[in-house]
Amino acid sequence: MAEMNVPESGAKKGKKKSRSKKMSTRVDLTAMVDLGFLLITFFMLATTFNKPKTMEVIKPAKDDNEDKKDQPAIKMSKTFTLLLGDNNKVYAYTSPDEVDATTTLSVDSVDYSSKGLRRVIQERQKEVARDWGHQDTIFIMIKPLPKSKVKNTVDVLDEMSINGVKRYAILAADDPIDSLICLTIRQSRK
Repeated sequence: MAEMNVPESGAKKGKKKSRSKKMSTRVDLTAMVDLGFLLITFFMLATTFNKPKTMEVIKPAKDDNEDKKDQPAIKMSKTFTLLLGDNNKVYAYTSPDEVDATTTLSVDSVDYSSKGLRRVIQERQKEVARDWGHQDTIFIMIKPLPKSKVKNTVDVLDEMSINGVKRYAILAADDPIDSLICLTIRQSRK
């Protein structure tokens, strides 16, 4: 039984007048302890736990018999490439449809903020919408370099969701243009 005892107060020392003794007050706390455990049990059973939210990644089935010649080519003017480098930098560029000796390539180096990566993606969506009629025709290639962090890849996937990009893929940086850019930014692609 849980109880709280209050000490008895007796006569003061040094005075001759005596007072009557007071009885100690006794409070039974059993009901309060029971109520506490009932509340703890109720909240443990009645509370729903947050379910983890995961991003769905759809991977194509691997088919060795499939000829790559049967796949339709994507116009490079509809694409946008994001190279994820170290130091939380994203190197963004658009490949031209045809590459020759006079081709120049513009590479933007941005961070993962809303004024960096988000702005660049939105600008590219507007260019594709202007040139091809609709921004949903854009295809974004995400190419993480070996020194990039997993957090950077997740941040880019979040930006795809925020900007409503419907077509994107995570690829290896094995294109010759990727090699040229990796040499320019002094990062290894392997």
